[in-house]
Amino acid sequence: MFDWNDMRYFLELARRGKLAAAALRLGVDHTTVSRRIAALEKELGVELFDRENRAYKLNSDGRRLMAYAEKMEASSLALMDEVAPVASGPQGTVRLSTPEAFGSQFLVRHCMGFRQRNPGITLELVAETRSLNLSRREADAAITLARPSHGRIVSEKAGVYRLRLYAAPSYLQQHPPIVSLPDLKHHHFIWYVDDLLPLPELQMLDKAISDPHVIFRTTSVTGQANAAEAGLGIALLPCYLADRIKGLTPVLPSEISVLRDLWLVVHDDLRPEAHMDRVCTFLTTLIASERRTLLGAR
Repeated sequence: MFDWNDMRYFLELARRGKLAAAALRLGVDHTTVSRRIAALEKELGVELFDRENRAYKLNSDGRRLMAYAEKMEASSLALMDEVAPVASGPQGTVRLSTPEAFGSQFLVRHCMGFRQRNPGITLELVAETRSLNLSRREADAAITLARPSHGRIVSEKAGVYRLRLYAAPSYLQQHPPIVSLPDLKHHHFIWYVDDLLPLPELQMLDKAISDPHVIFRTTSVTGQANAAEAGLGIALLPCYLADRIKGLTPVLPSEISVLRDLWLVVHDDLRPEAHMDRVCTFLTTLIASERRTLLGAR
């Protein structure tokens, strides 16, 4: 029987890809991570990573173990929610800024567990796809699509999410078949209002598709998803949102796959505070444990 605690080291190395990054996250020396991974591989009798230029990439055995390790992680979090005694814990309010869909369609579904473990902390969620200024204290922390380049802030890459093309079956049945990328020139698209695009990181449709024929625009990602579900056209949507909508199906998922970073940004003065640390730990753990949802279940 292997040491269950080694799964923590395995998960972090699988997600970070390098010993130093995993060690920093775990608060240990990189040699400790290396030793625990070696012990886990010895106990299981298989190698879990391909090692190239100090980078660690999951091999087929590692990917199989990853599925079980993530279930173990999710179960341990659920266990804490159900049976761990609730202590008074840190007190305070954290105003968190996130992109619209990430906050309203993903994050809020997981806030109950945070509240149960941290009854003294109030979250104020500003789910808008625009950047609030942490230096001016418009928000205390933020999930952003790019790493800020200035200001008194602390930032770390929290994870990634994927966008794919989605459409309603009713739309696909009434329009020419789509079997390859050139077929998309005959179709209608749903996208942002260009001159109101809140973030340059959202300029993705033209990069993914050559000269898309956009027939409907809205500043809301949720609105784009609803329009696509109604059969209006094809939309480039986050998988964590679109995969939950039964009335949408992926279009050319192997050919069109856009990855975007998620960054956790905190005002420098607040990062050491106990209540802020709880929020940061909640966000990074959530994004890591929901990696499959963020990257697309299909």
